[in-house]
Amino acid sequence: MELAEFARIAGIPKLSQPDQIIHFGGYLHAHRDMPWFHQAGIRSCYDSLSLEEPNLSLLFKRLVERKPRVLLQNRDGYQLEHSIRAKLDAKYGQHETTIALSKLLKELPGQVSDDAERLFLSEAITCYHSRAFRAAIVMMWNLAYDHLLNWILKDAGRLAAFQSKIEGRVRARKAANIKIAQREDFEDLKESETLDICGTAGLFRSDNTKKILEIQLTKRNMAAHPSIVIIAAPEAEEAISSLINNVVLVLK
Repeated sequence: MELAEFARIAGIPKLSQPDQIIHFGGYLHAHRDMPWFHQAGIRSCYDSLSLEEPNLSLLFKRLVERKPRVLLQNRDGYQLEHSIRAKLDAKYGQHETTIALSKLLKELPGQVSDDAERLFLSEAITCYHSRAFRAAIVMMWNLAYDHLLNWILKDAGRLAAFQSKIEGRVRARKAANIKIAQREDFEDLKESETLDICGTAGLFRSDNTKKILEIQLTKRNMAAHPSIVIIAAPEAEEAISSLINNVVLVLK
């Protein structure tokens, strides 16, 4: 996790000066693999974020002397007391999936050429980093579904195959009035119907693509509608990662 992202999530500018140092120390431990740190490392955090640096010597002295212990000191430098570090790790730590996803999100914009898709992607990333996980899932579904429709339209063979299977998958009266020629024409179909038609028309190289889309559509529906279901980081991570890897970067 980059320092700027950590500072945004932790609300560093709003913390007291002692708490800022504690959080910066936790960041250096967890995300810079530093078992010990020095005042210079904390000073670098302030400089990187363009924050006014407090009297570090005084604050470090007070933190070392605080009871119960907060900051430990020896000849190697400073280290957060174990329980303090554990609390920070539990609150702000990243597991491997989050690290991989953050890397993927940074790389993806360069691979997306469509302006509308880049807009959806930008909003999904903003929602995710702001911990608005329901919104992130909804926006990522919008991106993936829009990508799917544009993918169908870009190839005459795919479009013809899709059109030929509409009648067999929706009610006859409704099907007779559906002629797909542009993006807006898909609005006459439910999202689930579109996925069903794609599968019947054999548009996907693997049946797993349709299954993944159906699973993520269900998750989108849960995220989009009020419910007591808790949507946390792992659910958003899985949805974003799955749709990026199995739809956006595959259907080209």
